[in-house]
Amino acid sequence: MIDLGRGTPEEFEAHEKEIAGRIVLVRHELMFAAGTIHRRRKYNMALEAGAAGFLIAGPLAGALVTGSSGRNEGDAGIPAMGIAPETAARLARTAAGWAHATMMIETEEYEAQTSTLLFDMPGQTDEVVVLSAHVDGHDINESAMDNASGVAAALAVVRTIAPHVQGWRRGVRLAFFSAEEWALTGSARYVAGLSDVEKQRIVLNINLDTVAGGKRLTALTSGFGGLEPFLLETAEANGHALRCVRPLQTNSDHANFALAGIPAFRLVAGYDNPSANVRLVLTPADLRDKVTEAELIKAAQLTAAVLAAGCNAPPATVTSWRKLSK
Repeated sequence: MIDLGRGTPEEFEAHEKEIAGRIVLVRHELMFAAGTIHRRRKYNMALEAGAAGFLIAGPLAGALVTGSSGRNEGDAGIPAMGIAPETAARLARTAAGWAHATMMIETEEYEAQTSTLLFDMPGQTDEVVVLSAHVDGHDINESAMDNASGVAAALAVVRTIAPHVQGWRRGVRLAFFSAEEWALTGSARYVAGLSDVEKQRIVLNINLDTVAGGKRLTALTSGFGGLEPFLLETAEANGHALRCVRPLQTNSDHANFALAGIPAFRLVAGYDNPSANVRLVLTPADLRDKVTEAELIKAAQLTAAVLAAGCNAPPATVTSWRKLSK
């Protein structure tokens, strides 16, 4: 096998002649940070270099790390699994050379079906703001941060604004996506199924994913620089601190809206904070004790404010949201 450390493109390139036929070992990293390299990208680099298998070491002592590898539909891929940091340490290179390991994975593949859940509240026009969250998680934990927090906040917001939407300029569509943890498949199929007219009617996607587990909230604005003044103004007017991070990050369902040209952002907690509880996402420690009521309330209040403002924003403001930064 071969240990490529963090698993950067530079590390893969430096060892390109040693990867073929070996198991590649890399490290899981904080997903909510500038410059993070997603595990699926590392897996794909290993696959393209001819690796025989893929291991990713998690951050939590004594615990595995989970998450999809991003294997494409119909593609055999290569065996992949998450391991504990102690296991990775035992596979370190020595003077005798690279370590040897045998991967044994037992799986069962079968047809399955899941659903996207939609709930529409019409406004005064046929335009809508989509409020989304994903309902799937991982069976090694409670998925409390990722993404029970987003689902809970979305439900609280919808219950609060429901009596008012009929008087707003735009309606609200609540979308609960499944198969997000499988390469954003649920939202990808939903967006692909929209007509051009339907896409045009969606003025904004507010995606709630891991909105607790850190004290500060960040909006990942997907390259839509024109959206940021609106978000910051709305947040400040309602007493909330908000950071905007512009580069498109394909780490949740907002990405599929953004790639279709629909202004979209992900609200996330703990961005760029390596000590925040969100560092434990995808480990057995993603439990309800990592989520505080205060964090949920803050996320719901900010979301409600942005949703209401977005549904009532003048057409000129909505037009400005679609401006992508070069």
